Amino acid sequence: MIARGSLWLPLAILLLLAALSFWIEQSVQMAPSGSQAAQTDPEGIMENFDALRTDSAGAPHYRLSAKKLKHYSGSKLTELEWPRFVQLDAVAGQVSAVARQATVSPDGTEVDLHGNVVVERAAHLGQSAMTLRTAQLLVFPERDLLRAPGAVDVHDDILTLRAEAMEYDAKRRTIKLTGRVKARYISGKT
Repeated sequence: MIARGSLWLPLAILLLLAALSFWIEQSVQMAPSGSQAAQTDPEGIMENFDALRTDSAGAPHYRLSAKKLKHYSGSKLTELEWPRFVQLDAVAGQVSAVARQATVSPDGTEVDLHGNVVVERAAHLGQSAMTLRTAQLLVFPERDLLRAPGAVDVHDDILTLRAEAMEYDAKRRTIKLTGRVKARYISGKT
């Protein structure tokens, strides 16, 4: 019996080590792509992100920057913290938008700014500077289009207005307001 007991002890230790090795291997392996960990952990993080898009002639078209960028490979989603979008146009003038957060669509055609969005249009050729405030702003950079699906407040030197939704064509520098619109014209200013 003593001989049999001495054989079982090393075998039991080996089985315990094999089980422990299997458990360690399973806990350090990467999570499958559909798991919760893969959806919440970013694939890449970049601080002080700054990207400039140029047209075919090399002239600056727009700039997108952020304090922090997080990219998720599973959903192809990109999140930005404290983003700043600047539409650069020598003819129409500069339009910039800042917010607390933003998400960029997987194909890069849409930027969804949200959280105290402030849009500023620089003064340009007979137009005063303009400030627009809203909770959410959809930016379509390639189409030079800004769209606020919710309430907006717009202020410039001679006009203050509020609307339920807005669309801004940056190339034409036109604003289309929809829903209930309240405007106040301040006369006497040029």
